[in-house]
Amino acid sequence: DGVRGPGAHLRYSPYVRPTVLGGVKSVVVNEALRDIEPLAYHFVLNFAKDNDLQIVDACLLPEPAEKKA
Repeated sequence: DGVRGPGAHLRYSPYVRPTVLGGVKSVVVNEALRDIEPLAYHFVLNFAKDNDLQIVDACLLPEPAEKKA
């Protein structure tokens, strides 16, 4: 598919997205995954709990548009 560079071989579910939030490496899990693939949803939650990772129920908002000068 023409993607190159570090991590080019990685594929992510459209429902699970690695990101950085407030300087903290995070994984955003779309709640729709719970209905679509309950085992995957519970796997992610159990992985976080087993590894003492913080779990936050949140709603992501779009980044604010930059003001043009």
